[in-house]
Amino acid sequence: MPIPSRLPAETIRDDAGHRPDSPSALRGHLALLEENLGETPWCGPAALALATGRSYAEAGALLRAVAPPWYPAEGPIVTAYWRDLLDGLRMAGIPHEPMALPEKRRSLIRFARDGLEQGWYLVRITDHFLLLRSHGFGLVTLHDNRHTGVLVTTRTHGLRHVTHAARLLGGPLVEA
Repeated sequence: MPIPSRLPAETIRDDAGHRPDSPSALRGHLALLEENLGETPWCGPAALALATGRSYAEAGALLRAVAPPWYPAEGPIVTAYWRDLLDGLRMAGIPHEPMALPEKRRSLIRFARDGLEQGWYLVRITDHFLLLRSHGFGLVTLHDNRHTGVLVTTRTHGLRHVTHAARLLGGPLVEA
């Protein structure tokens, strides 16, 4: 049986069983799903929305403002670009620091376990954008358009290769 792309709002819960409007729930993929009228949001605008604390629609508007020729004036932004996400962070006033990565690409699990400092990171893996929260000692949780606060494992993109990374130095995630 196929998985529906639209879910009724009352059935949407995060991995801990919280609804997106619950005071104990971290704003994440369920809030973005609700904002996008039950449609799964695309990863680029979703990562930008979570990192900036803005709505999914506002994140799309940020991308359109940063690079008008690259994004449709209306409708979903399906493909986003790393440079535009960084420019979107700048435009939103979110300080960040791009990270130098080794020439040989590492898997997301190896990236997380190789001494990643505590904090929040915007990451591009192969063909996907996400946020990582490093809790220290190799413990990392993933936040993207389909996950909120799940441990990085082989099932949650862990074997995909990190192509770009930037540490978030401010903004709603860092300040929370």
